[in-house]
Amino acid sequence: MSKLVPIAALLAMIGAPAYAEISIGGSAEMDLFYRTNNGDNFADTDTTGKLLEEIAIVVNIDGKDRLDNGNSLSWRLAQKVATNYRFDSWGQREAWIGYDTSWGTVRFGNQFSTLYLTMLDWPYGANGVTNLTGDFGAHEVDYPSAITYMSPKFSGFSFGAQYELGSGTSDANAYEVTAAYAAEAFSFDAGYYQGKNSESMDSEAASFGGSGWGSGGLYNADNKAREYFIGGRFRFGEGFEVGGAYMRHEWRGDVPNIHAAGADKTTVDQYLVRGGYTAGKHNFILAYQFIDDSETDGATRNDGIQAINFQYTYTLSKQTVGFVQLRHHMLDTAGQPSVMHASYQLDGIGHEDNVTRLLVGTWTGF
Repeated sequence: MSKLVPIAALLAMIGAPAYAEISIGGSAEMDLFYRTNNGDNFADTDTTGKLLEEIAIVVNIDGKDRLDNGNSLSWRLAQKVATNYRFDSWGQREAWIGYDTSWGTVRFGNQFSTLYLTMLDWPYGANGVTNLTGDFGAHEVDYPSAITYMSPKFSGFSFGAQYELGSGTSDANAYEVTAAYAAEAFSFDAGYYQGKNSESMDSEAASFGGSGWGSGGLYNADNKAREYFIGGRFRFGEGFEVGGAYMRHEWRGDVPNIHAAGADKTTVDQYLVRGGYTAGKHNFILAYQFIDDSETDGATRNDGIQAINFQYTYTLSKQTVGFVQLRHHMLDTAGQPSVMHASYQLDGIGHEDNVTRLLVGTWTGF
């Protein structure tokens, strides 16, 4: 639950005659899980089962000021508390300024990809599915120096466009376009991404440029990545929902960097089917994903992946849920998980033909 904090004292100090609104919100998640594979990279083939935990606390500070012309200036400063590997200072997660008008919203600065935030991570990647939909692929998650436009809704339709400036001293940049339609029982989503000449252009979806979360601009000539996304969801009966999505990933040039160095073109097709049922405080989700064999310069590898994900969620309060999740991956060839670049994309890397993770956790919003 966001809390409005008047900043009259601060404004009085600087002599400002008006008030602005600041809201503080975020989330806190605790995950305790058992994982069968725990290798950190392709050289580390640890297949010993381990009990692990992860704590994720996100704090968002949002501001808004009503302008004299009726529009609004808004901003966000967001941070994910460091666990053991990232988000160590304020603004690395998000730091942007936006203008909200009747014809749409424009934002400038460090911000999430719209394709990732509104489609890949949620809702299609929700309930534990996002390690393959959001963490894996040709797309990026974060744009350190982006310009974003989001339209208002027109009879259920909306669209967006994003452009990442890159370093400003070379032609490293990215852009994406998204479109959505939402009705009472049916939702449809589509998106397209293209980036080029980024040093981090591999299958690990992270921050464009690769010099650290929330910063970027590193340049590596002669590479390009594209991603196509289309998905739909349908709600029916008393609490039932089904959905599906298709993604195509393409890399050209020296990408993905450790799997197809110097190759002309690598492609991967990905499919998702999911269904859910909600009754009162109980929610059940079952999802199936299929990542087809990758193909590089016309040669096909036997490196496909199938994944099954189940999650049961119980509502503990208006702000908190508890959940149990079981995630299982099956590889066509042991030790060859498509063109994956990082262990977290597959719940640890090991020279096995399957990977399993069992997790219990809680999530609360504030």
